[in-house]
Amino acid sequence: MRALTFILDPTMGSLTVEGPGQDEAAALLSDLLSTSRSLNCARPLEPPFEPDTGEGQGEGEAVLRVARLYHGSVVDGPGRRSVVQLQGCHRHCPGCYVPETHDPAAGRAISVHRLVAMLLGPAGKPRDGITVTGGEPFLQPTGLLALLRALKERGEHTVVYTGATLEELVARPESAVREALSLVDLLIDGPYLRRLGRDAGEWRGSRNQRLLANPLSLLTRSVPPSPARTK
Repeated sequence: MRALTFILDPTMGSLTVEGPGQDEAAALLSDLLSTSRSLNCARPLEPPFEPDTGEGQGEGEAVLRVARLYHGSVVDGPGRRSVVQLQGCHRHCPGCYVPETHDPAAGRAISVHRLVAMLLGPAGKPRDGITVTGGEPFLQPTGLLALLRALKERGEHTVVYTGATLEELVARPESAVREALSLVDLLIDGPYLRRLGRDAGEWRGSRNQRLLANPLSLLTRSVPPSPARTK
């Protein structure tokens, strides 16, 4: 079976594609589909690696409980991103892609300074920002705040996923929650709803989830309604 051939003219910028005949193309597509898997947020392109504990943490140093990290994601926010999945979630959404992140006692405790170093390495990896997902990141608001502060000090674009809505988060009593929201460039909020998973759009697991840029600033304006409220 012949493969597809792409010919790029470097002078004119034109792209020519040479491919197989109709029958061969159908067989090639069938082979591709039989070995493919669906990508969505929290599903890495390459096998993730678990964080090592690294150096010992200092007294009073911020710590997060982490499930895994991975680099080069194109489904967890704009561009290519390095991603940390935090451990622990109380929602247990049916059909969740990462149920192994639910147990709050699993994963590994790792200091924020070590976590930042792992997210920003290895050198040479293309990266447009850092994404924090879970689990439920806001179950660890103090550590999340420390992580976001460290990332913003280094000029990183930040995306945070949460199963809560923005309205639920700002109603919480912990000051760290609101402070963390002030450091989020893009919040993707709302629980995963399997019945709304089809055609969810970029970076979202289900259609009810909202893409909220600079979420804390939205509190002084009208927050876009969740698609979950529409039929």
